[in-house]
Amino acid sequence: MSKIAFTIEDWYALSPGLTDRSAWKRWAISEQWPTEPEALSTHLIPAMMRRRMSPLSKVALQTAMYLQQNLQQQQQSFDYLVFSSRHGELPRTVDLLQQVLQGEEASPMAFSQSVHNTSVGLFTIASKSPIPATSLAGCESSLHYALIEAYAYLEDNPEHKVLVLDFDAPLPQPYTVFEDDTHQPLYALGLVLRAGNNTELTWKPLENMKQPIIKHSLTLETLKQLALHEQQINAKWQISDSRTQWAWNHQ
Repeated sequence: MSKIAFTIEDWYALSPGLTDRSAWKRWAISEQWPTEPEALSTHLIPAMMRRRMSPLSKVALQTAMYLQQNLQQQQQSFDYLVFSSRHGELPRTVDLLQQVLQGEEASPMAFSQSVHNTSVGLFTIASKSPIPATSLAGCESSLHYALIEAYAYLEDNPEHKVLVLDFDAPLPQPYTVFEDDTHQPLYALGLVLRAGNNTELTWKPLENMKQPIIKHSLTLETLKQLALHEQQINAKWQISDSRTQWAWNHQ
């Protein structure tokens, strides 16, 4: 079994119709997504950049800039960024491929924003923050691997703060046949981490392959638990992907 520990100073999540912690708690209890949500506000993103960004990048940047704004009010800042996404800018990539198949020229701007590190790059530009950053993917457990990456950084820089941001969107056609949860909308979850031990994360290989496995992104299951246990001391939960069992102990 492997273990890491860190302290979650702040967190914020965003999805259409879910824009604050009370809304996320209601979702965590009912597990029902809003049916007719209002358009997400992306007012923290510079207008000229916002016009050209995909919905996924918008929700990621709005979340990141909200947490950055909170930190700046304390006259502090992020020292490292870890952005993670299971599918990344796949919708934009599919649009580009369809353009090529139809004999059209692919848009250079769309191509430049179709890479996996699009959002983290745009965030450093929009926030005018030349911060070291990592962008990664780890299937349905992308958030957990991002936390491991952040922990490794904090071990060497215990006085620093790290922003971990995990975000994703539904798969586009023709890839929806590979989607586990077809009702999942786009979302982003941001965590502000520092060195500490108010949260422990342990993991081990999955031993019983017949035990229930979370079908949607493990990020959403983690978000559900954070929202439900926000005021609870020493909350514990376990979630599994197809290979690994993850155990949380959040104080």
